Amino acid sequence: MAKSKKKTERSPRVTWGNVVKPKDSGKTAEELRAESSAAGHQGTQGPQRRSVPRSSLHLAESAFQWRGGARADKREREEHIRTLATALKNQETPLERLTVWPVADRLYVLDGHHRLAAYDTVKWTKPIPVEVFEGDLDEARLRALAGNIKDKLRMTSRQKSEVAWRITKENIGKLGAEGVADATTISRRQAFVMKRVWRELNGRTDLTETQKEKLPTITWQQARDPATWGTAEAWDADEWIDQKATELAELLRTKKVEAALTRDVEITATALYLIDGRLPERLIEQWAGDHRELIIGLAKTFTEPDEDF
Repeated sequence: MAKSKKKTERSPRVTWGNVVKPKDSGKTAEELRAESSAAGHQGTQGPQRRSVPRSSLHLAESAFQWRGGARADKREREEHIRTLATALKNQETPLERLTVWPVADRLYVLDGHHRLAAYDTVKWTKPIPVEVFEGDLDEARLRALAGNIKDKLRMTSRQKSEVAWRITKENIGKLGAEGVADATTISRRQAFVMKRVWRELNGRTDLTETQKEKLPTITWQQARDPATWGTAEAWDADEWIDQKATELAELLRTKKVEAALTRDVEITATALYLIDGRLPERLIEQWAGDHRELIIGLAKTFTEPDEDF
């Protein structure tokens, strides 16, 4: 009698295609402030460190996710989630504790958005370890920022600037310029400039009603461009970047620079360095999200010893 061979089923490998991004609650900072005040911060009791079911964990990205939209580093985020999910599946032990903030019977994630996505990606059913942060909303938001700053998925200098600008506009934690600089690691000079620009913007008398309504949404990049203040009907970050990029590309074509830029990349790279020695670093940083694997591969090529020698 032939022995039946028992087949061992293997769960599918974690790939780009099966990365899961948790659904956001859509709660704003203002809504959370009101709910927290109404609950008296008494809704969630228990030890500071504990393990909780997935159903009690929620996201409020507009309040606690400081990286902004996923436009620039979408690919890098997904790779980070995929790496965490693979480790989680292979080791079958929980990841580092999420930091959460209690509002009534809900726990909002301050630090650990990518880890939560990894749990969802592997369909984790066991309790998830968390550490409950006790403090008010502003303190919770600054704690979330601290987690983003030290996260292995590094924030770009532009992201940090936009975070500092957001803190300045919303006066989160009532931080002065030095406090903003310490929280975001931008320079103190830049933090002081942001404070001054925000005061000037709010003191302008030549803005339309539409522009005044949109003022809280203006980005730091836009605020630094005085022409934007008096001409734009609305300030939309992605739209503004696309518009400026299109204008620059058209200018390069009109001046017949496009052919010169693409003819010899070594000459182009040298020319850009001559224009501004910091430009190569800034371009690599800007492209890192979309070309992460390429940049890592190139870095290894130039840093690993040649086996032929």
